[in-house]
Amino acid sequence: MPRSNVVITGLGVVSSIGIGGDAFFDGLLQKRSGITSLANRTDGCAVPSSSDPVTAHWIGGPIIDFEPKQYVRPRKSLKVMCREIQTAFAASHLAIDQSGLTPLLPLNDAAAIKPVDVGTVFGSEMFYGSPVDMEDAVKASVSEDGQFDPAMFGGAAMKKVTPLWMLKHLPNMPACHVGISINAHGPNNTLVMGDVSGVAAVIESISCLERGIAKLMIAGATGTRINTTRMNYRADLPLASVADPIEFSSRPHDPESQGVVGGEAAATLVLERSEDAQKRDATVLARIVSYASCFIASGGMRKAQRSSEPEPQSRGSAEAMKRSMVTALADAGIKAEQVGLVVCHGMGDPVIDLAERTALSEVVPDAPVLATIASLGHSGAASGMVDLVTGALALVKRQVPPTVQHAATATSIGFRDAAEAMSLNHVLCLSHTSEGNAITVVLESP
Repeated sequence: MPRSNVVITGLGVVSSIGIGGDAFFDGLLQKRSGITSLANRTDGCAVPSSSDPVTAHWIGGPIIDFEPKQYVRPRKSLKVMCREIQTAFAASHLAIDQSGLTPLLPLNDAAAIKPVDVGTVFGSEMFYGSPVDMEDAVKASVSEDGQFDPAMFGGAAMKKVTPLWMLKHLPNMPACHVGISINAHGPNNTLVMGDVSGVAAVIESISCLERGIAKLMIAGATGTRINTTRMNYRADLPLASVADPIEFSSRPHDPESQGVVGGEAAATLVLERSEDAQKRDATVLARIVSYASCFIASGGMRKAQRSSEPEPQSRGSAEAMKRSMVTALADAGIKAEQVGLVVCHGMGDPVIDLAERTALSEVVPDAPVLATIASLGHSGAASGMVDLVTGALALVKRQVPPTVQHAATATSIGFRDAAEAMSLNHVLCLSHTSEGNAITVVLESP
């Protein structure tokens, strides 16, 4: 893949350690942890009672201070937005505002940037509703013997569930809501690819720009791993044990970590070609110089298994990570010694983290490393986009943030205990999935 000519002119993030780029990055620099008891959550999902023991199911990285009414316009749209759509909308408009586009909205054909010139691509996932949404329908489906009767549920749901319910949970709705809000008529797409969904959305956006079917792209991602329904339904990753104190429970690359702590987040980038950004006198935050994607099936994937059991090589692919990094560095025309920061995808899963550590030690053994999941928990489809936003902010701020670490965290990876100045001009962002997909993006100072 030749060097990209695409630049980042705006970014937005909604996270448990800060809303907006500056607040989020300050949280990283201060080693703030968003991991807490889910008794503190404000998303309307289930919370533990005072008598519930503190277990892996009751900790996470919730966004506590998020008020969607501050960001969503028109407010009536909130009726058809689940939590993930709300955070995506907020992150997108934070990015749009930073890019200097807000005075031009809604776009029109008489403006310098026309509706057809702007597209929206989002990384997304299955949005799980709250069990409360189905409560009345389930109660109406109980037979005379007190058992739930699936045959009754269809008719009951038709009467008891609002017809707009589905619109709140479709994966493509973040891209739709954001596009409609700014009157964007360009490409509109949604990619559902697990942890690499957001990074894949960036690649798709770059393709749209380079093919000339858009002049400006809104690339975002949103996700959660603490939705109550999802936690009850999925068992795709091992859950972490609770640390003391709780805020150290998310422990990427820690030899004593047992698993993953869930979180929630949304992040968005405004992308455009360098020459177009220059024409409108936009501030360039960072340049995307190269990217590479590789898929090599994990052991579990080859066996058609999705197991959370700690079997060696059952999840993740060190070879896919290695190849994506080597290719991206080669396409960028730089060596490992020129990388000032690696934003990794370490999540606390001992199997996947080992694969990542193996790949990093072979490709960028001496670079400083940051694991944002240590601060936020795992935010699913948003995780890779959060890492890209982090990388761009590190270049803007010229700072290498530390990683929130438990006392036992491995020293065999380049985590920093305190913030330090960044002297080099490149950041490598690595995202990957349990199944064996890996994507590397190389960012450069403008």
